[in-house]
Amino acid sequence: MKNKNGTLLKTNLKEIAKTLGLSVATVSKALNGYSDVSEKTKKLVLDLAEELNYTPNSFAVNLRTK
Repeated sequence: MKNKNGTLLKTNLKEIAKTLGLSVATVSKALNGYSDVSEKTKKLVLDLAEELNYTPNSFAVNLRTK
């Protein structure tokens, strides 16, 4: 994603969810390999995440693991 100045923006879960019409929770579960997300949905999420160069927010990951 780019802003109006053409600068590359960091992709987040909300952007992926909005683009695919999914909830943020479903996108998060798909990225983390939860078994209650269908293979079709996982593939859609993973493909888009790769296309958008998604990387997890390190601050959010640290909050979750404390």
